[in-house]
Amino acid sequence: MADKRVKILHVLDSLGIGGMERVVIDVVNGLDPAKFEQTVCCISRKGDAARYLREGAGCIDLGKGSEADHLMPLKIARVIRQERPDIIHTQSWSGVDTAIAKLMTRGTRLVHSEHGRNVPYIYCEPLKRKIARRCLYHLADAVFTISSEVQAYYCRETGFPVNRMRVIPNGVDARRIDEAARSNCRGIRQELGIAADDFVIGTVARLDRTKDTITLARAFAKLYRSHRNPRFKLLVVGDGEKKVEIQSFVIEQGFSSAVVFTGVRHDVPGLLGAMNLFALSSLSEGMPITVLEAMCASLPVVATNVGALPELVEEGVTGFLVEPGNDEDFAERISRFYGMEEMTRGFGMAGRHKVEREFRLDQMLQRYADLYLSVLIRLESRIKKK
Repeated sequence: MADKRVKILHVLDSLGIGGMERVVIDVVNGLDPAKFEQTVCCISRKGDAARYLREGAGCIDLGKGSEADHLMPLKIARVIRQERPDIIHTQSWSGVDTAIAKLMTRGTRLVHSEHGRNVPYIYCEPLKRKIARRCLYHLADAVFTISSEVQAYYCRETGFPVNRMRVIPNGVDARRIDEAARSNCRGIRQELGIAADDFVIGTVARLDRTKDTITLARAFAKLYRSHRNPRFKLLVVGDGEKKVEIQSFVIEQGFSSAVVFTGVRHDVPGLLGAMNLFALSSLSEGMPITVLEAMCASLPVVATNVGALPELVEEGVTGFLVEPGNDEDFAERISRFYGMEEMTRGFGMAGRHKVEREFRLDQMLQRYADLYLSVLIRLESRIKKK
């Protein structure tokens, strides 16, 4: 193992725009290429974020699309035989088909990670899914999640022992955020039609049921009407099936001039520099990269009390937490920052320091590397004992 690179095959649904996908890309790009050779296998499609993989990293597209494909385990098994990885690392539900594929092949280890959950499985899963996940966990050589809350959920749902499911928190690259901060944030505001003295509440999210951005829009409506202040702006970065519903609500409520929809953007760190406050109204979360990046950009955060958000947002220190769907409390917490520059700055700096201490990208990469190597060391140890 010391004189050859460790070959890793990452398997996930796609490299679309999202937090889990971003973590996979950071691992592929960030681990030492002299020690690790990495390939990504996308089950449904490559996705828009595949362009960010470093040069030389392989990306296989199995092209399943949105339809069910009962032959998928056979197709994944073919990829495993072709690539001959030392370790297969599966993400979320893609692990089920891949675990079946692994049973058809030999000579590789399986690592599986859970990154969160979406509607309709926020509070519980059907029995078939619980059984499938439990079988997957027992077939894997190592299982981990990105937060204690996600760990507790999946262990509770599947009955898998907590002491066998590790936690490796997500991490972000402060240098990337700082480089964007040094760019012209006024230029970005100008591009978006936002004045230099506007108070900008920003969010970055898929506009779907799980992210529940309509609650943030309702909170902004209350804020806008109660303050009657044209300086309030809501910046919505992202796209999804709920975008039309949110836009319709904004038009009906008569404050469309105060809301900017950017669609999907690939310059999120720069957009964070145009915000005064970051907000996230999700019904469920794992450990959102967007919140980590916002904190790294020294923004206070108002978010829902779900998933790992209580592990990130310290109440009254780096931001505030509200219960999901409560637009009234959301509006009230956001309003506390308006006109309070010293408080806003203090909360933002506290968030930055927390990320620097606990959620750096280099820390995350070291933990991934240590896990991969420990799995192979255990394998070598077993072989020697035989």
